Amino acid sequence: MIRVLLMLVLLWNSSLIAAEQWPVWLGDDLKPQQNSHWQIKTTAQGVEFMPLESAPKILMIVSRQAKSYDIALKKLLEIYARELPQAHILVRKLPSQPGADNVAALMNMLADAENKVDLIYSIGSTATVAMRKSYTGGKIPVVSVNAKDPVLLGLIDNIHGSGDNFAFTSLNLPASVTLRYMQRFKPSLKQIGVLYAKNNQSAYATQYLPLKKIAEKNGVKIIDIVVDRDDPSLALDVSMDRAIKTLKEGDPTLSSSILWLTGSSSLLARMKEINLYAGSLAVISAVPDVVRNRADSALMSFGVSFVNNANQAGLYGLQILKGKIAPGDLPVGQIFPPDIAINVAQAQRINQKIPFVLMEMASDVYGNNGSVIRVNGKSMQEQ
Repeated sequence: MIRVLLMLVLLWNSSLIAAEQWPVWLGDDLKPQQNSHWQIKTTAQGVEFMPLESAPKILMIVSRQAKSYDIALKKLLEIYARELPQAHILVRKLPSQPGADNVAALMNMLADAENKVDLIYSIGSTATVAMRKSYTGGKIPVVSVNAKDPVLLGLIDNIHGSGDNFAFTSLNLPASVTLRYMQRFKPSLKQIGVLYAKNNQSAYATQYLPLKKIAEKNGVKIIDIVVDRDDPSLALDVSMDRAIKTLKEGDPTLSSSILWLTGSSSLLARMKEINLYAGSLAVISAVPDVVRNRADSALMSFGVSFVNNANQAGLYGLQILKGKIAPGDLPVGQIFPPDIAINVAQAQRINQKIPFVLMEMASDVYGNNGSVIRVNGKSMQEQ
């Protein structure tokens, strides 16, 4: 009994020490609580989530600091705590040295992991692209999570599978589906202002360009709204003001126009500003997680939530670890029908009606004054 108590004290103390060294690129809500399944150990390289007895080791490589990656990590930790509680989780940040040094640092990380790790998750498009370039055909299976469409990123040829050590999931809806839902929301749609960060090449390649192609083919005009924090001429307020003036040239009342926010992480965190500059325009997001019961919410989203994408990646990882399927035989994980989220208060703020069919289909609906009407497809009365 004394030995058990001593072990608990030591573990708790080590968690406290580790908490003081928590890396700035991970959110504080990922820190295990006192009753958590996980113990943590921090090093200069990252964080390890460890159960009392570990079996398979899983390396999770995070692109950079982002709330979306925290959400994905949290979901993956929940899945493994429930389904494979012996798993030993190592979380590392993608090396960020310049040029060739960056590739060398990643290769060193992978070489060190090769005889220690059973599975790797690449979290974010940047990490997924880097891993694909550096580790195709490697010994360890790799599963992508919170990353854009691998076909549109040029990582594989088709959605049927890689044929090698990679299994992919996707945050993207097909552009034709996205446009169809936009037209359900606003049948008179003539123009779409598309917001994306200049440095987010994955959002540009997999969201902006495909939508532009299909929209213009269907007679809908696309106005690009490019944002770059380092360029004053592309600051959010400047780019938004310029785009809205352009939209008004083709639609003076803006009654047939909307704004679409791509999955650019740096912009998803700026919803309050985007709503301010958007004025009476409806802001539709490609990311359901940006619709919430707060003022800094998009009006609506149809897409793939970070949670559902991570859940699919978690299931893929479990299948691979249990030997049920080879990673290269898994098709690109896609969510359909899309996750739909609606903030009624945002619609009322700009006097925008929401079609009943979309209200029926929505899995998450938020009302006035922060009220929650429906979550995960169930009304609050059913909870």
